[in-house]
Amino acid sequence: MKIQDEKKSEFILSDFYAAVFLRSVGFDLVGINRTDPHRFRFIFEDTSLREQLIGDFFAGRAVVEPRRFVAAIKELKSLMYSDALSEGI
Repeated sequence: MKIQDEKKSEFILSDFYAAVFLRSVGFDLVGINRTDPHRFRFIFEDTSLREQLIGDFFAGRAVVEPRRFVAAIKELKSLMYSDALSEGI
């Protein structure tokens, strides 16, 4: 068995709908950082596809199945507010 001691690369994004898009196309959410009380920062495992996908998203060329997008919205909002409650914010 090979043990991996390389840390996976991460990408941080504060735009909610871009984070929803990444989640809906299958990116793994590592966590949510709230060190700034006015802004959530979504931490994803990074891949070589991220730059192109984010570029397509902001250029209006991205396509995602609507139910997956809505499910990702619900998932991220649930995580955002359940984390906030557990930390007493």
